[in-house]
Amino acid sequence: MGSRYAFSIHEFGQNSILRWALGALVLGYFSAFFLWIGNSATTAEAVARGTYACWPYFQDCAWLYVLQALPFGYSQTLLYMALFASLVAAVYWMAEEKWVYAHAALLPAFLWHAFVTFVLTEVLAGNYDYYLFVYGLIILFLPHKLYFLKLALVFFYVLSTIAKLHETWILGTYFSSLATGLPLFPDWSIPIWTNFVIFMEMVGAWFLLSRHALLQRTVFAFFVAFHLYSGILVEYRYPTTVLPMLLILFGPWYRHTPTPLDRRAIPGFVLLGALLVTQLIPVMIPGDQKLTLEGNKYGLYMFDANHQCVSSGTFHFTDGSSRDFRDESYSARNRCDPYRYWFRLNTVCAEGGVERIAWTFDHSINGRPFLRIVDAADACALSYKPFSHNEWIRTETEAPAVGRPVENLYD
Repeated sequence: MGSRYAFSIHEFGQNSILRWALGALVLGYFSAFFLWIGNSATTAEAVARGTYACWPYFQDCAWLYVLQALPFGYSQTLLYMALFASLVAAVYWMAEEKWVYAHAALLPAFLWHAFVTFVLTEVLAGNYDYYLFVYGLIILFLPHKLYFLKLALVFFYVLSTIAKLHETWILGTYFSSLATGLPLFPDWSIPIWTNFVIFMEMVGAWFLLSRHALLQRTVFAFFVAFHLYSGILVEYRYPTTVLPMLLILFGPWYRHTPTPLDRRAIPGFVLLGALLVTQLIPVMIPGDQKLTLEGNKYGLYMFDANHQCVSSGTFHFTDGSSRDFRDESYSARNRCDPYRYWFRLNTVCAEGGVERIAWTFDHSINGRPFLRIVDAADACALSYKPFSHNEWIRTETEAPAVGRPVENLYD
């Protein structure tokens, strides 16, 4: 009895919607691990190549990279097949209605997904992983699971508008500055649709929780259509993470869930408060977060801006020789985070043999002129502060314009 109530596991036996939500969680982990099993971003080879990237708040993560991916070894695929087996076991025990066993079988997937997303690397983490982490936290550990699942999904829609309150969406310049524009719609209509999405996510999403059947169903239909349309751009991963939970929580089975007011509800409200704080971190750092990208990945950031950048400079070696380098981006989805480029240069500095690295970084957002936001005589002498402004990254009022971009591609 105690194990069933420790993490409110008994709620699964009382509510069929929660049981379906548990299945959606399994699907979410499968979707994530399907992409990660063949990705070398978290392997020892990534460290050897200098292509790994730690989170800004844990820049010394290289020692954690012990897995080896094919063709160099089997440890990564072995781990992911063990996780796959645990997901299969969870499905079996769900079918048998053995909720304690199903809960235990999902713990390895939750822990590994959280570890990779928030500790091991910032390369693989996307908005959908934040959704999946919160789903898992609520479903596996918190009381009042159904209520907080519903509220969290609505809250995610609302929080995403904080990142969209920018010309990227208000003027629609993310899409209008693309060579291919917005899929299926003419360029003149782009600001209409982008502002409609902002309104629906900021205001309309709350009506998913409404007792009024027609209003609730209308908003629900909009978000279903929105996620199906978004798949044209983001492919399967994001819709697979969000749409099943949306259908389960707010679809034909929807019934209004009263707000819990007991002490057991406190962890759920604390979680939502933490989500708000993380979303506000990039807003509180001086400068246009879309240009400097400081704190950007702590909150929801999908379609934050249409980026183009040029990272260039000169390696000056201790033997007196030098070599120029230049890295150009053309994809709007490459977010051109100067931290990521600095981190890779810093790994070169740590290897030895380099006296200094002269480095410039030019960044254009939404088709605007390239701004030289970094002009450093020695990148090796720079350090990166994870939660405040870095003086060596110039803001939009400080950086000089150095050229104009051409229309780029979405991917």
